[in-house]
Amino acid sequence: MNAAPTPPEANPLRSDKPNADTQEMSNEVAEILRLPETETLLTHYDQFICPHQISEIGNKSDNPYRSYILPLARKQIGLLYAVLGFSASHLGQLTGNQTMHEATAVEYRMKAIRALSEEIRRSQASTLLEDEQDAVLAIIQILLLHDIAESGISTHGIHITGAMSVCKRLLISEGLSGHRQRAMFFLGNLAWLDIIRAFAGPERLCFSQDIRELVACASENTFEMVNGCPREVFLIIGGILEKSKEHTLGWLTSDEYQIAMLVAKHKLYSWDSKEKMYPSTDPRWLAVAETFRFACILRILRLLDDLRPAKSPEIQECVARILDATATIPSDCPLIELLILPLFMAGADSLAPHSQYYILSRFKEIERRSEIRNPVPRDLLEKVWAARAAQLPDDDKNISWTSFKHKLAAILYYELNEMLLRCCPKRGDIGIIWWLCALYHSIQAFIHPPPVANAGAVWKRTSSQVLNLNYFC
Repeated sequence: MNAAPTPPEANPLRSDKPNADTQEMSNEVAEILRLPETETLLTHYDQFICPHQISEIGNKSDNPYRSYILPLARKQIGLLYAVLGFSASHLGQLTGNQTMHEATAVEYRMKAIRALSEEIRRSQASTLLEDEQDAVLAIIQILLLHDIAESGISTHGIHITGAMSVCKRLLISEGLSGHRQRAMFFLGNLAWLDIIRAFAGPERLCFSQDIRELVACASENTFEMVNGCPREVFLIIGGILEKSKEHTLGWLTSDEYQIAMLVAKHKLYSWDSKEKMYPSTDPRWLAVAETFRFACILRILRLLDDLRPAKSPEIQECVARILDATATIPSDCPLIELLILPLFMAGADSLAPHSQYYILSRFKEIERRSEIRNPVPRDLLEKVWAARAAQLPDDDKNISWTSFKHKLAAILYYELNEMLLRCCPKRGDIGIIWWLCALYHSIQAFIHPPPVANAGAVWKRTSSQVLNLNYFC
C-alpha cells in the first residue's frame, strides 16, 4: 500500500535533546569505559583486529574501523558491547584464556544483542538519530564478524534481516544518500555479507538490488578494500542471486531464469578488469578482481546446472583462472586476506590433488596473517573431495558443497545451545534471542513470502533443561 507523503510535522518523534533513557545510557557507557578490562579490549581491537579488516590502510588512522566504529562505540552502548565481545573472543583465543573467550565474550555479545533488539524495536516507532542508526548497522556487522570468527559461518541471519528493516525505514523516512559516508560504509559491508550468505542459498538474500546499486554508486573505495569484490561484479552477482531467489519462490519462469543467467554470465566474461579503477596502483588488485570475477562465473554455472561434472572444460577453466590469479599474490601481501571466497569456490571444483593442496596451503597463510582460524571452508572442501573420491568410476555428476551446509548448521546450532546453557542461564537472556527470532520472521514476512511454509525457529526448554533450536533454512 502506497501512503501519501507525511508532512514534516507529522514525522515520527525525533529529538536531538537527551532524554532520560539516553542519559542513563551515557552514564552506563562512561562506567564501562572506566573499567581496566574495557581499555585492554578496545586497545586489542584497535591494534590487532582493525588492521586485518581492511586492505591498504589497515594500520593507518583513516582505517574506517578506527575512525568510525571506535568513536561511535564510546557513545553507543550496544556497539560498545559488540566490540568488547568480538575483542574478548579474539584475545581469549590468542592467549588461551578460556574464561575470556567463552564467558566474557558471550556475556558482552548477549548484551549487544539485547541493545540491538531494543534499537530495532525503537526504530519501528520513531526515527533514530544518525548516531543511533549507524550504530545499529555497525552492531550488526560486528556481531556477524564475531560469528564468522568463532565458527567460520554466520549462525544469525536475523542480524542481516534486522539491518534490512532499519534500512527500509531510513529510505522511507529521510532517504539514505552518499553524503552519509559512515552509514554507506556499514551498509556496503552488510550488503556484501548478504551476498556471501546467499551463495549458499539464494533464498537467504535480504537486500534489494536498489540498495546494492546505492552502495555501488555512493560507496568510497573502502568497499573494495574491505570486501575485495569489484562493485560492478558485486552488482552482477547480486542481481543474479535475486533472480535465483525469485525463481525459487515461483515468481520467475524457467525460461526467464535461464535467460537472466546467460546474460549475467556473458556480462562477467566480457567485463574487463584492466579498464577499471582500483583503490591503489598496486597491480595485484587486478588479480583480486579476476578471482572474484571467475568465482561468480562458477556460481552462475552451478546455479544453471548443479550436477554438471566438475571436469567440464568451462568449469576447470574458471578454477585455473582463479588459482593462477591467486598465485600472483604472495603470502606477505595483505590482499591475500580478501581471497577466501574465490579460493573456496575454486576448491569446490578442484580435481587435482596438487590444486587441493595449494588451496589449503593458502587458507593456512590467511589464518596466520589474520590470526583468526576459520575452519569451515577447509572442512566443507574436504567433505566434497572425499565424497567425490568415493564415487564410482562411471559416476561423474557433481558433488555440491551446498549439500553439506545443512549438516554443518545442525552442528553449529548444537554448539550454540550448549554455549547458551553454560553462559546465559537467565530466562531473560533466552527471551531476548526468542524475541529476535520472532522479529526475524515478522520482518521476513514483510519483505518476501517465506520460501518454506513451516520455516521457522522455535525455542523450547525440556524438563532436563536442554535447549533446542530447530531452524529450517
